[in-house]
Amino acid sequence: MTAAISLESISIVLVKTSHPGNVGSVARAMKTMGLSDLRLVEPKTADICIAEEAISLASGAADVLESARIYDSLPDALADRSVAFALSARLRDLGPALQSPQEAAREALTLTEAGVGAAFVFGAERTGLSNDELLVCNRQVTIAANPIYSSLNLSQAVQIVAYALRTEWAADKTELGTYGGENSLAAGLVKGERLASVKAVADLQAHWLQAMEAVDFINPDKPKKVVQRLARMLAKTPLEQEEVDMLRGFFSDVIRVVDNRLYPHEMERKKP
Repeated sequence: MTAAISLESISIVLVKTSHPGNVGSVARAMKTMGLSDLRLVEPKTADICIAEEAISLASGAADVLESARIYDSLPDALADRSVAFALSARLRDLGPALQSPQEAAREALTLTEAGVGAAFVFGAERTGLSNDELLVCNRQVTIAANPIYSSLNLSQAVQIVAYALRTEWAADKTELGTYGGENSLAAGLVKGERLASVKAVADLQAHWLQAMEAVDFINPDKPKKVVQRLARMLAKTPLEQEEVDMLRGFFSDVIRVVDNRLYPHEMERKKP
């Protein structure tokens, strides 16, 4: 495996970043470890990557800033990624098992070797990732820190993850199945599968909830823990795009029937 295959294709996604200096420092942290795919979701300003402070703190990594892409939403930024590792110290009910940066790096490298797109997602400087943003991701990573004061600067967090990726890559443990363990997403891969993207699964989840609302299975104003349980279930196993398409077709039919938009043969069956 080469760095171009395993590291440069792994995405770093920054959500709602507000300080140009942090973006520049992230670019530098990425380049020192061989990463180059930087994606920004709803940054404070559209020109954040060309701000003087960003370019100054990038310190030679201006090419990472120049190639950075900006997206309107997190699912859009993950449209070509099938697994997203959310960086957050916040424990959430019914969330995926927490991984260390090293464990996440091993799995991300295996996925990349298998042709599956992987991304690491970081939240806004002051608030981190929201619950909704965490639910979009199907992995959660936490950095062990002083429990009394665990707040890391954004670029520091990215540097730790980038270093974990670099050291795991350099350890030369790159055969498929070495990383991640038997319960990892990579363990469920079948050669030739076209896995659904994170965005496709997020859209499936929204469609599923819409169908649940249509048949009064849930109250949209008080969904309780159904949303979290559904997100956890969908994160447990890799879904093929054909499976996502099949389920969405079914949910479309459920909603259609509830709305009484029947096909002719269905109308015939309903006649007395």
